[in-house]
Amino acid sequence: MKTKQETRPSTSERILSATLRLMSEKGYKSVTVKQIAAEAGFSEMTIFRTFGSKKAILDRLIENYLYTPPNEKMIRDRLTYDLETDLLMLSEFYHDTVGATEQIYLLSVMERSVMPDLHVNIHHNATKFTDIVADYLKTMQERGLVVAGDPLVQAATLMYFNYGKFATYTLIPRADRLNNLRDAVAVIARGLAA
Repeated sequence: MKTKQETRPSTSERILSATLRLMSEKGYKSVTVKQIAAEAGFSEMTIFRTFGSKKAILDRLIENYLYTPPNEKMIRDRLTYDLETDLLMLSEFYHDTVGATEQIYLLSVMERSVMPDLHVNIHHNATKFTDIVADYLKTMQERGLVVAGDPLVQAATLMYFNYGKFATYTLIPRADRLNNLRDAVAVIARGLAA
């Protein structure tokens, strides 16, 4: 049986979570260590002891939320080689994965002029994911199930759609991100089918 202490988030997790909430609402420059401490329920000294600086907290957030590539094995195990089914699964997987980076994305939009590297780095996983989709489409072309063409361009089309859907629904939080996903993917699948 787990005790309360075992299930409670660690000090660093609470600080990261509080920082992410505050920075995605107010921006990096507007948030102070004092505000982070209050939001996390710690003293400023605890924040400095745990991370050293506000910049170090941001660096850890970026590391934790942006550089976790999609699980290729899990994706490959779920492939059926039915184009529409697989494109829907890949799209849903993408939205599940990037859903965890929603607040980082908002921060990158707010701070794009101050920290342009953050805005560029947020696309790291999208690039990796696009490569996975391109490999899949190449295999589907080899099987004669997808029209001939550059698999990377074909994959990018699906990913541009998904990224646009993610960005739109992140900026309009009351909307349902997965709304009409099945219908939109069916249109893309029809365009790619051989």
